Amino acid sequence: MKHFFYSVLCCLLIFSCKKDTGNNERRAQNTISTATWMQDLIVAYPNKNVALKDIMMPGAHDAGLYELSSCTFGANACNTQTQRLSFEQQLLQGIRIFDVRPTYANRKFFTEHATSCEGLGCKGALLETTYKDVRKFLDTHAELVILEISHYCKTSPSDTALLNLTSRILGDHIYKEETPNTTPFTRRPLQDIIGSNTTGKVVLIYEGIADNAENRAKGMFASTLLPREGRWTNSHYLADMLRDQVKEYNNFSNESDKLFQFSWQITQNELQAINCALNPNAPSIQKCADSANAVINTTLSQLITDNEIRKGRIPNIIYLDYSASFVTRECIRISLLNLE
Repeated sequence: MKHFFYSVLCCLLIFSCKKDTGNNERRAQNTISTATWMQDLIVAYPNKNVALKDIMMPGAHDAGLYELSSCTFGANACNTQTQRLSFEQQLLQGIRIFDVRPTYANRKFFTEHATSCEGLGCKGALLETTYKDVRKFLDTHAELVILEISHYCKTSPSDTALLNLTSRILGDHIYKEETPNTTPFTRRPLQDIIGSNTTGKVVLIYEGIADNAENRAKGMFASTLLPREGRWTNSHYLADMLRDQVKEYNNFSNESDKLFQFSWQITQNELQAINCALNPNAPSIQKCADSANAVINTTLSQLITDNEIRKGRIPNIIYLDYSASFVTRECIRISLLNLE
């Protein structure tokens, strides 16, 4: 009887430990704030030296197009707007990498979403407004924010006015590499990059600039700073995007310092874009995004079940339209899976 009692007690303890292990990740996810999730992970895993290669970041495609102005003929929210939340709101909801497309008009810098420079499309938020939101956020959050600046219209990365605006607003929050560092950026501890427990840093990546010591010292980085695998699916069908993105991830080598990026956008075709100007009930970018975003959780869960996503092999970036906290929660889930 005594042996039976001890056997039952041992079984109960084993069952209890297994149950706790299964719930650890879920409990940890619930205690992490979307506004401070990077710092929360750094604090939760002090011996891990958490780096970009270890986590998954949510990104905002055409991040400044949460408001529209100066639309060309035929352009409207249906075929141009890509976000719902301001930069400040996106940051608080956990978005950490932003697609920023500057244009110069009426003596001001705007963000823009258009078929080409001065093509079909609209201007979005003022660049000054988005940068002020970033500065305000980093003043009180020890997080890392990445701005990928590209698709310039009537400006360039050598435009003195653009660079002065950036420096004036973002100031000492701009991450600079004033001494050479041989450790790949994707593997450097986030805490070393941020360098503070109370304020954050912004990394500025400019399309088309040279990767050299002079630019790095100024806080201007080429796209080679974040080497990536994965490609955009140029299709207006959800099934095409889903199949292509999963295939790209399944083929991810994960043997280098490269990150894997999901490009989770459904692209309107020309007929759909034109239809937006004629039919108020036409399939909008937002409707396309809603259908794509609705399958992120199930897709990631299936990849976990298939052992494609596992400790030591995870996607690192997911860019999408209409980003919000729901995608941050998914990224936290994947980051915890890798760090546990």
